[in-house]
Amino acid sequence: MALIKTFLVLGIAGFLFNCSPKTMGGLSKEEYDTWNQRKKEMNPEDFKSLIEEKERLAEAQSDLSEKEAYLSQVIERKDNEINRLMDQISKIKNSMESLNTTSNQVQTDDWDRGVVFKVQLAAFDDFDLRDLTENGSDLEIIDQDGYIKYILGQFRDYDMADKFKKKLRKVGVKEAWIVPYKDGKRVPLKDVLTEAIE
Repeated sequence: MALIKTFLVLGIAGFLFNCSPKTMGGLSKEEYDTWNQRKKEMNPEDFKSLIEEKERLAEAQSDLSEKEAYLSQVIERKDNEINRLMDQISKIKNSMESLNTTSNQVQTDDWDRGVVFKVQLAAFDDFDLRDLTENGSDLEIIDQDGYIKYILGQFRDYDMADKFKKKLRKVGVKEAWIVPYKDGKRVPLKDVLTEAIE
């Protein structure tokens, strides 16, 4: 057993003896010789300056590493703040949409419920009067079925709508007719006429 230990120690010593600094540093023999020669040619002041520069760069690297760590923390805090604010914005948008939906439901126009008779003046495919309705006129313009339809007036009573239609025809609007709407949607006259006359 002692003989094995002796051979083992001698083997390791031989290995270390053959592994000179030339091969252990990762340099080839030529590179090692070149750098060794340059080291010998260097005067003490240059060597001192080189060591001081190395220390200064190591300190600067340490400072930069600390700054990088600090900035990483700042960025993480800012990212968290951005995420928090984005969540708040999302909640505010959802609240506003909810309020708008509620507001729209509360502010439904009385004319959108029940039967309403409107007088359609005309339907043209090449004549546009939209600029006349910009200031909230009672004139309603609808794009539908390839026509631009013009509707004027709103009446709960069929007879009143019919009188208005007749007056329009008398002044020259020959294509005026009554178009009924129920709950905000246009419906055939026959579907609501009995309900309106009662």
